[in-house]
Amino acid sequence: MAWTISHTHTLDGVKVEPGLKVWDYDLRPVTVGKAGRPEANGDVWYDTIRADGTRGSIMNPSRMWHRHPSTGETVA
Repeated sequence: MAWTISHTHTLDGVKVEPGLKVWDYDLRPVTVGKAGRPEANGDVWYDTIRADGTRGSIMNPSRMWHRHPSTGETVA
């Protein structure tokens, strides 16, 4: 599968919005939280929330997958 870098969509093409469940760049399941202000290049960075409710990393859409890149599964 070819991945496309986007300012608004995950690497596998799903629009990123708060509440979306994704895999982060370490392939941990997280939920997308609130968005920060867009940067000059159009990037938007989002808070992420781990399954246990703690804060995850801040990520832009090019660091997220909706479907796991190896297994194809979605976050439950």
